[in-house]
Amino acid sequence: MPQFSLRGKLTQADNALGKVIRIFDYVSPDRTRAWKVVRAYAWPITIRADTGSDEGKIVQQFALGTDDGWDSKWNGIYDPTENRTFGWAGWNGFVRNNGSDDFISSESGNLATEFIIDPDTYVVKELWIAMSSTTESATSPEREWGYMVILEEVKVSSAQSIFQQIKGMAQNID
Repeated sequence: MPQFSLRGKLTQADNALGKVIRIFDYVSPDRTRAWKVVRAYAWPITIRADTGSDEGKIVQQFALGTDDGWDSKWNGIYDPTENRTFGWAGWNGFVRNNGSDDFISSESGNLATEFIIDPDTYVVKELWIAMSSTTESATSPEREWGYMVILEEVKVSSAQSIFQQIKGMAQNID
């Protein structure tokens, strides 16, 4: 099946909750078409910024979802019981003092982090991304973060499509 990629960037202040942002919206009466996320990556674009501290850590959290409104807070973004989310990633790094302009560097040495993807989720309507950030910085500069999502087109039955759309929407089952 054909694959294609979505690439973009998000702006996020250090030590802040991010927004849940729609990055893909499929509007069509064809219910036999869906997309499977096969891989996704995230990485920092803005590595230099004044953090107001000497040395420290930075943790950037990401999630992919099929609907908006889910908990993108620090302790909720990784929750696998949230039926709207299906992909999770974390980028860990160090904040280093460089005199006038501090910088961040990856703890693992890799530029990007790869998402854990639930293989049983198909995108039949919308694809959303969220992030949040935690650092030891005294100030919270805004940074740009890049992402790339690789999707594969798949054929599904109308019933599978409707099931995936219901599965990926907000539901209160309490």
